[in-house]
Amino acid sequence: MPSDVVDDVVVGAGIVGLTTALLLARGGRRVVLVTAEPIGGGSSGRSAGVVSQLHGTNYRRLAGETARRNAAAYRAMNADGFDLISDLLAATGTAHERRDAYLVATRPDGARRVDDEHLAAHRAGLRLEKSQRAPLPFPHHGALRLPDQILVDPHHLLAAIAVAAREAGVEIRERERVVDIRVRPRGISVVETGSAEHAAREVVLATGTPILDRGLYAFKTAAFRMVAVTGPSPEADLPLVTAVGQHGSTTIASGVDGRLVAFGQAHPVGTGGSETRRADVLESDVRRMLPGFARTDAWSGQDYRPSNPIAFVGALPRGGGVVSFATGFDGWGLTNGAAAAIRISRDLLGLSRPAWATTIGRRATRPRSQGVGLAADLRAASARVAGFRRLLPADVGLLREGQGVVHRTDDGPVATSRVGDVVRSVSASCTRAGGVVVWNDLESSWDCPVCGSRFDVDGSVLEGGARGPLRRAAAPGAPTGPGGA
Repeated sequence: MPSDVVDDVVVGAGIVGLTTALLLARGGRRVVLVTAEPIGGGSSGRSAGVVSQLHGTNYRRLAGETARRNAAAYRAMNADGFDLISDLLAATGTAHERRDAYLVATRPDGARRVDDEHLAAHRAGLRLEKSQRAPLPFPHHGALRLPDQILVDPHHLLAAIAVAAREAGVEIRERERVVDIRVRPRGISVVETGSAEHAAREVVLATGTPILDRGLYAFKTAAFRMVAVTGPSPEADLPLVTAVGQHGSTTIASGVDGRLVAFGQAHPVGTGGSETRRADVLESDVRRMLPGFARTDAWSGQDYRPSNPIAFVGALPRGGGVVSFATGFDGWGLTNGAAAAIRISRDLLGLSRPAWATTIGRRATRPRSQGVGLAADLRAASARVAGFRRLLPADVGLLREGQGVVHRTDDGPVATSRVGDVVRSVSASCTRAGGVVVWNDLESSWDCPVCGSRFDVDGSVLEGGARGPLRRAAAPGAPTGPGGA
């Protein structure tokens, strides 16, 4: 065991991890933060940088799946998260803009959803301005407006919080992926990375999904990806807009650098075919609203949708009372994540909780929410069972650059890809939940549709709850044994 014991080890350097570490250090705690990626390299850094309390049609979902008091607590939670980020931006002098946020429908059949959101948000205490027409450069049917929201470069936001955390005494260890956690209730727990061990009295898992499966949160949340496209904005000073359309919701934001970022095409990880094709559809949707738009880049990010419509935050079940976690932000991680940091840090510092935290902590899951979780579990379980053909050595030459395929071998399913003109083969069985991985042609990665873990072409873990890499395998026609992969 390491001789140096700190108060808290925080795992993850997104908005939850960095903000929690900062608040704990300001409260007098000794904190070490470990992160597999560099600052800004995870999901928070790949977001659109929209800090808003207008969350698409989320209040409409809350109204159908949870009690009204829980929806009101959700509103108060996100108001506190919004205020915390606003204060951090001001204190660190980080450049940002204030923009009005809109929810609109681009088709007549979406207007009802906008109306439902207005009523549900009003009942929860979020006052939105409703109108038939908003000052937007494209046709729409009904609009809700929330003034004075925030647009910020997410990398600048995270970098500023990291600087503030270091100044408060947080030790940040980048490029250290956690491989194991030895939990010791009422004792000293040890967080193991590939290169070091960190001992602490408390552990905070701010990793998107908990890397410890003690609460089965891989199956209480549904991992999903959002496709993003960016390019020169054909409209200057465009408000923050979430548009409900033919292919779900699309959020667009135009920054001071003259570039537009659009997020949409939400889908469960590893399902629905080509991610690149989804980027094409998203670009077409944006062009219908803004005809002059042309994308210059595309990527995708990941989040987790809870079976209960409010994020899970607090003590990890069966974590011995020494492990805290947060997951299930459903695509609105900046305000939700900052609020989670408030809840976790106040618990660990022995301070009184905000009223919303107590209310949310006592909520019950309604049958409809349980159905959502069950449906996600059934979809995930079905991904375990699939039939694959054998890949002959001659077939490898048919793999195009950027292509991957799962195929059958005597040792089980194998995933083979060609990236950078190098053919690599790894086991196709996820090391967390056993699901068969699927090729992501936009990110050149292997994604598990069961738990949402993602792996690089060499099998190393990119994100999600998997702590071990995919086993190397021999490429079709290659000799077995060392060097055969």
